[in-house]
Order: sequence, then C-alpha cells, then structure tokens
Amino acid sequence: MSFSFKFLPVKDLIFSVIPTIGTYLGYLQGVTPDLLANKYVAIGVGLVASIILAFVFYKENVKSYKRSLAEILATGYVMNFTERMGRLLQSKLPYKILVGDLEGQPISPDNIYVEIAIPKSMQALKDYANTVDEETTTVFLEDPSSGQPIWLRGKLEKDDLYIYDFPRTLFALRNYLKADFSNPKKEAKRSKKIFAYFSDKVDELREERISDFLSNRINFKTI
Repeated sequence: MSFSFKFLPVKDLIFSVIPTIGTYLGYLQGVTPDLLANKYVAIGVGLVASIILAFVFYKENVKSYKRSLAEILATGYVMNFTERMGRLLQSKLPYKILVGDLEGQPISPDNIYVEIAIPKSMQALKDYANTVDEETTTVFLEDPSSGQPIWLRGKLEKDDLYIYDFPRTLFALRNYLKADFSNPKKEAKRSKKIFAYFSDKVDELREERISDFLSNRINFKTI
C-alpha cells in the first residue's frame, strides 16, 4: 500500500512527538538525565524515538485497516449469502425453478447441495471464478416463504441441484488497496494476508451462527 497520511492521525503524531519535545524541554530546563547530558545526543535520541514510533503507529494502522476491510466483507458475505443458503437447506417447503428448460419444476431442499469456496489468494479466487463460470449455469429459485427470487450459479444432475459459490466481494479489494494489487508479484504475496483475515472472520461467524450451518449438504472448502 502506498503511503497515506490517513494512517498517521494527529493523536499518533502527538504520542510520537511528545518524547522529542520532552527531551528538548528537559535539556533546556537542566533536568535532562545524565545519559542525555549532551544536547546533541538528547536531540538525536528524541528524533530517532519519534521516527520509530511514527513508523510503528503507521504500520499498525495500515494492518488494522486491511483487517477491518476484510472482516467487513466477510460479515457481509456470511449474512447476505451463506446464512441464507443454510436456511434454504433447512426449509421444509420445496423451491421452484423460475427460468430455463425446467421452469416451474419444484425441487426439494433435500436435493440441494451447496459448495462455498474460501480462497487463500487473489489468484485462487480468479481460478475458481473462471471454473464456476465455465462449468455452471445461472439458476433462479423462488423462495417459498417470501416469493422472492434467489440468483445462484449451479448445475442440475438428475433430481439434484449443486450450487457453487465464492465471495465475489473480495474482488473489490483491488479498488481499496490498489498498491497491493498493482502487479502479479505484489498481488500474490499481499492478497494471502488479507484473504487470511477474511477466512478467519468467516470461521468466527460460522461458529457464532452454527445453527444455520448444521446441514451436511453445505460444504465450506478452502482453495
């Protein structure tokens, strides 16, 4: 990520500059510790301490920003899709296919299987997205409880519907972290750390909402 002052807020600058100011004032007032009796040593130590602290604050703020961004995307993905899939599989009512050759045909939740891929890197995400695009078709189901359509990617095999999904929202990271995804080498290295934050948050939310993922027909896999 390229340097940005938004990751070095005023409060952090204050905390990092205070040691330097204290050293200056201490010297001027004659209360500088014996170790820093020489004013040039005192000034040098103060400046070095300030630079180190500012760098530490900056790195921690960047890390927190990336983690927060990944966790926000993970929360949205779980709440808007995976929880819905979990409830879909627990439904007692049949779903109806809305479009295609099988339009109007009911399908039992017992015949629906869901695979959710959690990628380790941007390249893994791209590869899986291409595979899903090539090997599946768009499927629209009608939610029997609300009548709302559910858009999915999947394929029908006899009486079974196999759904394949992945967190498309992770592609948005390239818009927020342009420097991290500016070239293949950076993307390969840095996306792994960010995607790990995403994966950890998904696991955490799955534990918190375990009742929505009891079905053995919903499979989370790491790719």
